[in-house]
Parts: sequence; C-alpha cells; structure tokens
Amino acid sequence: MVFERTRLIFWTGRKHSGKTTGAARLVKAARAKGYCIAGLLAPAVYHGSTLTGFDAVDLQSRQRTALARDNGSDDTTGRFDFLAEGLRLGNASLRAASTKSADLVVVDEFGPLEMNCQGWRQAVELLLQSSEAIILLVVRRELAEQVQHLYGNIASVRLAAAEAESIDTVISILEGRRQQVR
Repeated sequence: MVFERTRLIFWTGRKHSGKTTGAARLVKAARAKGYCIAGLLAPAVYHGSTLTGFDAVDLQSRQRTALARDNGSDDTTGRFDFLAEGLRLGNASLRAASTKSADLVVVDEFGPLEMNCQGWRQAVELLLQSSEAIILLVVRRELAEQVQHLYGNIASVRLAAAEAESIDTVISILEGRRQQVR
C-alpha cells in the first residue's frame, strides 16, 4: 500500500474496545522514533469497574482535566455531560499554535458530537486546512464510513486500533512523510 499522500488516518474500533489505549501506545512509539505528537487523548475514567466519564489530556503539555462525566441518565445517547474546562483544553490542544511543529495530531475521539458539527469538528476542519501534520481521528467503527465519507476528498487510510501492526503502519506513514520533506 502506498501512503505517501496520506493526510488523515481513521483509527477505528468498537465502543470501549481500547481505541484510546492503542492511540496512547502509538503516541509512545512515535515519540520514541523522534516524532513530535500533538492533540488530545480522552481516556476513560472508572470508579471501580464502573465507567464514570472521560478526561481530556493535551499531548503536548500533558495537562489533564475532566472532559465528561456520567449524569446518571439511562439514556445512552445522553449519558455524559461535557464539561467546559475539558472542552477548552481539548480545543486548545488542537489549535494551530499547539500543533504547528507536530508530525502527527491525534484527535480522540471524532464521534457523534463531531458528526453534528460540535465537539472537535471545527478544530479538525481548521487543522486539515492549515496544518502539514498527519491527522489521526479516533473513530468508533460504526461511524467510520460516515466520517470517511465526510472527508472523502482527503487522502486517508483506515486502521484497526486493536491490531498491533496498525502502530507500525502509522510509523511507516510518518517515515514516508519525513523522507518527502528531506
């Protein structure tokens, strides 16, 4: 497969299947190879074995704050309330000033909010217009086709977050980009 033109990576998996954990492993592996990584991760927060929310982690500053918390609703579509502080940190981590030297920008996650033009959607649109970095969108498998269709005019690849070789594929894409710049 030829990845030279890849600008967008869809990092996919089922809901709660380890997409963020896989993305964190990817960040560590890419940094070990000398790549600059920016963006955000949204790791799950548990109390015992109960999912209680998600945090936002800025991959440059490593600042962490609450992003969403369980509101006690049985409605699975509205189970979490998003918090202003977490949204601010996430959007700040995706701004041009925060990502200008990045080789890879991780956006965890691009989901239902973004499909409704909320969440990280505007930041992703700006990054795709202004950044030279490769953008990695963490996407639930059931939304992957819709997101791919949304960005159908951008050279992209879809990778399974749970497959170990997906990390190697991203590193290969980054290496190819590095060689193009030289």
